[in-house]
Parts: sequence; structure tokens; C-alpha cells
Amino acid sequence: FFNFFNGQQQFFNGTNGLIDFTTFPPLSWGVNGSGAIVSDNKTQFVFYVLTVVFLAATYGLCRWLTSGRFGRLLIAIRDDESRVRFSGYDPTDFKVLVFAVSGAIAGIAGAFYTVQSGSVSPRSMDIGFSIEMVIWVAVGGRGTLIGAVIGTLLVNYARTFLSEQFAEIWLFFQGILLLVIVIVLPDGIMGWLNKQNIPFGKRQQLKPSDTYPSLEEDMEVKHERQNLGN
Repeated sequence: FFNFFNGQQQFFNGTNGLIDFTTFPPLSWGVNGSGAIVSDNKTQFVFYVLTVVFLAATYGLCRWLTSGRFGRLLIAIRDDESRVRFSGYDPTDFKVLVFAVSGAIAGIAGAFYTVQSGSVSPRSMDIGFSIEMVIWVAVGGRGTLIGAVIGTLLVNYARTFLSEQFAEIWLFFQGILLLVIVIVLPDGIMGWLNKQNIPFGKRQQLKPSDTYPSLEEDMEVKHERQNLGN
């Protein structure tokens, strides 16, 4: 995508990307009814509130998807896809659904980012952002939802501070942070809280061990049905 959009100078303005998003027509206030001015404090506050609401709704949706039988199947696919297929489920269907939901969430988040920053360029699609997302999850804690949120907030706060004060060392700090997390806190902040027996760390944990009893029962039922059929 980076190379594609970067090469479309006539449509997407090349490396500069789409710029000069000065107004946002869906909001009614503005000059001559042309829409809200993006840089206006009132508009930025509205975008901030909408972003928080979207974050809360996304978290609720993901909690709902990862709870119960569906959530256990997702963890089972992650841990042992062959076993899930042997149990009679098609992992492809679940992967496509999760990919579609993830894509929709990322698309809406990208729209919020664009209207708040006032521009979007091919640089937004390079490998750096993908690496940053891995670091967010590693810092917060894999296998948790609240951990991803915490990791995102902490890393981006550090990025804002360091990139303004020490712009030249941010990338070095990012690499060092990833190494420290992998070596010292391999399970992230939420994993550390879990080990300390702090309830906040346990409540949001998705445990792979919770997956298999359900699948074992499914396998036993299928085996019984097969025996009866024979």
C-alpha cells in the first residue's frame, strides 16, 4: 500500500499525501455553513469525545467477541489450529470474521486520525506503524484487551514527550523499550499484575487453558456420534 499510494502522484499527491483538511462538513458550525474548522478547539474537543466513545465501544465489542464459546475458539485457533479443525470447526471462517472486524475498526480509527491531524500520507502505511503496534501490545500484555489499551496510551505518551524533547533518540528508545519488555516483562504490564495477584491484572486475562475443556467435550460428543453411526 505504501508503494502504491506513494506512486500515485496525480491522485494522492505522492509522498505528501492528502493535505489541507481544514474543514469537516458533517459538523454544522463553521464559516458560511461550510463545516467545522478542524483546528478549532471546539472541533478538536468533539473529535476527542468521539474517539473516547469509539474506544469504549470497540473495547466492549472485543470483550463480547472474546467471551464465551466464540472467544475460546479464537484462543484455540491461536494455540492449536489443527486441533480446532479436528474438532469439526473451520478456522478459516473465524479468521475471516476477525479480519473483517479488525479492518473495520482500523478504518474508522484511521478516519479519526486523518480528520484530527488534517492530513494523511503514505508514511502512515509504512512498516514503522506496524512495529509500533507490536510494541503497544508487548508493553500492555499479550492475551488481554485492557493491556493493549494501556500499552498504547503509555507508549504514545512517551513518544509525544520524547519526540518533542529528544526527536533524534525516539527510535533508539523504542528499540530499547521492546528489548526491556521482552527480557524483563515478557507478559507485559498486565502479566506482571497477574503475577502479583492483583485483581485488576486477572480480570481481563484470556487464558488459553480455559479453551480446551469445551473442545474436549465437543470431541467426545463427536466420537460418540461416530461410534453410534458405525
